[in-house]
Amino acid sequence: MIWYTDQIMQGDIIDHTSTGVSERLGELFGCGAESARFAVGYLFFKGLVPLADDLIRLPEVYLLIGNVVNRLTSEQIQEETLLRPRGGEGLVRDQEDVASTLRTVHDRFSVETALNVRRTIEGLERTPEMRKLLLTLARRIADRGLKVRVFREGRLHSKLCLVEYPRQSGATQGVAIVGASNVTLGGPPHPTELNVVVRDGESVQALRCWYSDLWDRSQDFQRELFDELGASWAFAEKEDV
Repeated sequence: MIWYTDQIMQGDIIDHTSTGVSERLGELFGCGAESARFAVGYLFFKGLVPLADDLIRLPEVYLLIGNVVNRLTSEQIQEETLLRPRGGEGLVRDQEDVASTLRTVHDRFSVETALNVRRTIEGLERTPEMRKLLLTLARRIADRGLKVRVFREGRLHSKLCLVEYPRQSGATQGVAIVGASNVTLGGPPHPTELNVVVRDGESVQALRCWYSDLWDRSQDFQRELFDELGASWAFAEKEDV
């Protein structure tokens, strides 16, 4: 096993002239990581495709997302909850699914977030790689390796990726990437975006505390995300991944 050292990566500035955040995280995960903590303003999914295998291997993954919504009306919420797309074949009324949703989603905030996630999944490119990612996320929620929460106290502007390593390794205990790029969006950073790799132990610990504070103030979203993934086109296909 190769543990993380300062020599693993040469550049600590991630901008439009370098590889994307996903690629850099792949390097960090490959150095014996035991957990990953993400804070993103919105869940786009695409940027996680290159990390699907890492998400399978990591013992613990924490995903903190923001709730960027269009302030849906009550009528829209009711309509979209009753009408759920199945495999790209149009809208199908499923009363049993609606009852399950109403039992597990306790307030408007969760409903709005879930419906926006549903819309995002519907708009994803339907490739084998994307399907593998969506199935992987669902399976990791099921095996409790992926924890998901939504920050509900306003917008979540900051983006953080915190990678942690086993204490007994004798190596750096954690590395973080902080900046403007949302890792779930993917691709190289926009010319105006800038991200920095943070290696200093004291700084990483401060970021860990920042993340823990927001995590504790956030709302569980595992069941809602699992339901949306399970009802998506990814599960409508019959091929094994």
